[in-house]
Amino acid sequence: MIIIKKYYFHYNDKDDKYYVEKSYPYKKKSREASLNNKKEQHQEDAPEEARGWAYGREGDSSEESQVWTYGREEDFYEESHDWASRYKEDKDKKGSTRESAFRALNLTMPQNVPANTFVKAVFPTEQFDLANEYNPITSTFRPKKDGVYSIIATIGFSPNDQMLDYRTRIEIRVNGTIAIAIDNDFFGGNTPFVNAVSVSTIYNLEAGDRVEVFVQSSIAGTIATSEDGSHFEAARFPSPTNN
Repeated sequence: MIIIKKYYFHYNDKDDKYYVEKSYPYKKKSREASLNNKKEQHQEDAPEEARGWAYGREGDSSEESQVWTYGREEDFYEESHDWASRYKEDKDKKGSTRESAFRALNLTMPQNVPANTFVKAVFPTEQFDLANEYNPITSTFRPKKDGVYSIIATIGFSPNDQMLDYRTRIEIRVNGTIAIAIDNDFFGGNTPFVNAVSVSTIYNLEAGDRVEVFVQSSIAGTIATSEDGSHFEAARFPSPTNN
């Protein structure tokens, strides 16, 4: 039977250092002195990190994350190739992933929509923009990073003639011409209220893509202004990389 002792590395968030924890198995008393002598000898020969010294600033080499194993017949030295460093790198990536999300409304600018004509919907009132990617003047979202995004747009449409049947269409477009999501809503005549038309999608955007909302109706009408009825928003899903 081989009795071993190992050093385990742990990362301390408070002082941004790695520490070595010594783990001893049960030892018979008759072997205690021999093992202690062997431990002391190898601690003298070992590098500082294997003797329980604190280390591990960001500039340290990954090779410093090592495990020492002591056996009865011989000593084994193995490099863990920094599981502790990888833990810290993964932690840093999760903590530093930049959030990307915005939401904008149309509270002040009713828009006329001629029959069978596409009109770019405007959302000039910005509620929030975490990464400064939305332009309320042009009502355009341009992501700064590649990623998978959830995109939603809603408008409230009021026809000029409420007695007619009509269709209202809303699109999310990328780079001007490509409609990545479309929704058509049909309404019967004699409906004296504003109709909400909404579209949503999950889409893989590239940095710099131009995302806009366009509206069309089979009869003339107006895009109403309201917080509930006219809004445009997007958010990036969490990414496993530091993007």
